[in-house]
Amino acid sequence: MASMQALHGVLRKFGLEQFHITYEAYYVNHLLDAVVALHQLGANHRQLTDYAEKLAKQYKPAVAPEGDLTGNEWKSLIGKRQRLTDLCNFFRAEVKSRGVRGAIGHYLPGLLDGAIGCAAFHPIIHVGYGLIGESGEDVGDGLAYIVFEHRPPHPEQSDATIQHIVNASDSPPPAWAPPKTTAAEGIQATPVCQLALKLRQDARLQRLLPLLQERVDSRINELVAETGFGIYSSRLFLVQDNVTSIVDGHLDSSGLFDGVTTDIQLQELFHAVVQGALLVYASSEEPDDFFLLHGLTSAFALRQVLPQLPGLEDRLKAVRLFCRDLLFTYILRDMPDLVSWRPKDAAALPSWDEIKGKTVGVDSDEHLIKVVFSCLRLEEEFGTTLLGSEMYRAVAAYKTGFLPWPRQ
Repeated sequence: MASMQALHGVLRKFGLEQFHITYEAYYVNHLLDAVVALHQLGANHRQLTDYAEKLAKQYKPAVAPEGDLTGNEWKSLIGKRQRLTDLCNFFRAEVKSRGVRGAIGHYLPGLLDGAIGCAAFHPIIHVGYGLIGESGEDVGDGLAYIVFEHRPPHPEQSDATIQHIVNASDSPPPAWAPPKTTAAEGIQATPVCQLALKLRQDARLQRLLPLLQERVDSRINELVAETGFGIYSSRLFLVQDNVTSIVDGHLDSSGLFDGVTTDIQLQELFHAVVQGALLVYASSEEPDDFFLLHGLTSAFALRQVLPQLPGLEDRLKAVRLFCRDLLFTYILRDMPDLVSWRPKDAAALPSWDEIKGKTVGVDSDEHLIKVVFSCLRLEEEFGTTLLGSEMYRAVAAYKTGFLPWPRQ
């Protein structure tokens, strides 16, 4: 395994000082998270360098700085997708001055609504992997990336036709049933999955989604040109702006976030949320959905960020917003049914050493690397899920191709 000094050398040689965070318009530079995950999985210096060189070939150079940002000038750039290099320089300096915890604690609480799920969760993943890699420069870049991509829902942009459906008295949210607690109940045992299935049953969403899709189909070129975002983000904005009150209503009525007054309770809540992210990704009718995958990897990244937030209220808000944004993504992916499953023969699963051995290599996809690393660390921290202790390892084994996904 390479030293931390060697890791930092690779990150600085190929980091956002050199390359832009996006390329080919809407693809994301994953070098930080992939290289840090490979390092944590045991890669040596040569393997880290080879992998970084491979990824960097497709990236475009960082844009030239326009000038130093001072005071609160950075606020004028929130969500504008402009001057990323200047934002990175500003937040790197803030991390150096305030320290990692001080900078995150000072800036992130006021940005939380719009920071977690923006750009398919990539900015919060960047902050999380900066923390894992013990790289203050990359934590600063992650904060800059959040400001660059920041985008909370704008329900005021929803029109009267849609709001009539949202507020329809004949389609109230289904009554909430308390989460089941036995593994035998399968997928329904996980509160976040139960929330997803209740959204799937909500008559308002069943009526809204075809209408929203029609609007996307008729306006997608205009939306992409108008916002500067890709098709996925443009569709997501329409979902966010029009169904926030529905999703918030389900979250409120769930009681999932009520009565959390200690960090121990928050830890238990987050464990349930992580299981939900894992199972929404792995249990969908069509497994291995690219966007639901980011719900799992961002849950792990958020786990690194939470202790850096200054108060329990901020940490709880971050978890709730993560749940909301995960459910937005689930809706955007057409609310697939969630199918209960377990490995047919847990004893036949490959060991973690076998999984890591197949993951650490120059040809591995960066998303595969993060899924394996996330599952490994989440199992180390949380140990088990409501569906059994082998679920994290099973998902990693399926993703690496040791076994076909259960429904393939």
